[in-house]
Parts: sequence; C-alpha cells; structure tokens
Amino acid sequence: MPPRPIVAAVRIGGSTYSKEPFPKQIDELREAGFDYAEFDLTHVWLEPPKLREEAAELAKKLPLETAHLPPSKFANADLARFVGFMDALAPVGTRIFNVHVLEARSGPAVSPEAKTSWLADLVRAATDRGLTVTVENLDEPPEVLRRVLDAIPDLRCCLDVGHAHLDGRTDGARTYLEALGDRLGLVHVHDNHGGHGKAGDEHLSFGKGTADLERDVRALKERYDGRATLEIFVGTPDDKKACLRKMRRWTRP
Repeated sequence: MPPRPIVAAVRIGGSTYSKEPFPKQIDELREAGFDYAEFDLTHVWLEPPKLREEAAELAKKLPLETAHLPPSKFANADLARFVGFMDALAPVGTRIFNVHVLEARSGPAVSPEAKTSWLADLVRAATDRGLTVTVENLDEPPEVLRRVLDAIPDLRCCLDVGHAHLDGRTDGARTYLEALGDRLGLVHVHDNHGGHGKAGDEHLSFGKGTADLERDVRALKERYDGRATLEIFVGTPDDKKACLRKMRRWTRP
C-alpha cells in the first residue's frame, strides 16, 4: 500500500466583526497568535480609496487574507460595490472573498437562475484580478450549493461548520464535506446549540454549544489544507486563544 500523503497544516484565521472597531480586534487577533484576519465587510460603507487606506494600516499588523462580503440583493449595484471591495483590498493582500447565496433580508426574493448569473459575473471579475470567490452554506442543503458550483467552474465553496450544525443536523458538516469537498476554498468554524435560523446561529467558542467540532475538523483535515477562519463573536479574547490552540492541535499534520 502506498504511503498516505501528508496534508500541510491548515492556516487559521480569526474573523473581525464590522460593528466593532477594527484596530482593537486586529490587535487582539495578532496577540492571540492567529495567522490572518478575515475582514468583515457587512456594515462597511467606506468608499474604496478610504477602505484601502484603512485596510493597509490593519494589514501591517496582521494579514487580511480573506474578506466576508455583505448580504446581497443580487443587483447590479451590489456587483459594482463588491468589485469595488476587491479593488480596494487586493492590493493589501486579500485573496478570498466570501459571499452567501441567501439574499439580503431587505430585498425581494431572487430566483436561483438570477443568483447564478450574478455570481458568475462576480466570479469572472474576481478571476480577472487573480482572486477567488467562495460561496458559503447557511441553511441550504448541499445539493443546492452543488448546482451553483457546477454551473460556475471557478467558484469555490466555503464550508461553514457551525451553519452545517443548525436545525439539529448532528452530522451536517461531514455531509456537506462529502458533497462539496472537492471545491473547498475556505472554512468557517464556530459552535452553537443546533438551533434554527439567525437565533440559532450563535457563533460561540468551542465547547459552548453542542457541535462535535473536533470530529468535524479532523475529518476536514484529511482533505483540506487551506484557510480556516474562526468566526467566534461571543466570548473573551482568552476564549478565542483557547479555540485557536484546539484548532492547532486538531489540524496538526
């Protein structure tokens, strides 16, 4: 039997939260020992030159390797805005831009065909710039994301382990991994109690909910060596440090 290939260590980042001051969060993530920061753009309305200026200062402290785009209405205005984010952040080293398939709550329902067409345009703009777009699971079943990925060859998947655990899906993350693992470009990890919707999406520190994160992360390690962002929005800086230590142990080659 040939020797089993050795998978490189996963690069582990920490997410910012756009309703809190970025400099303090970046300082905390750097002090905790994270490899990079994910830049949360959900509530950021800076014009591209100002955004690039702020991001450049933050990136001096900790690499801003990934960014989380806001919820979209899948309209031309959103496309232009998101491409503006890319143009502002690519020069400071942001390479991956994550987006949801679920439309913004303030907008009308959008057909799957319209979403796919819009995403294809976004991916085309990213590819032209040497960047990657990932699409993240919320409450969609894996087959929904699979159809979108199959329609857009350059689109990648962000497996959100916490979201996969919502609605009591105790084996959710491994189910998504089996269906989408060949297209992984980013991973999000956080805990919750398996509830429903926004209320259930608690973004807790490891062990504060009911997800078997060690099982899921170890399964992930067998086939993925990219970036994994800890999206922990509840807890102290020491809680995030403890989660980072666990992730280092679980993903060690």
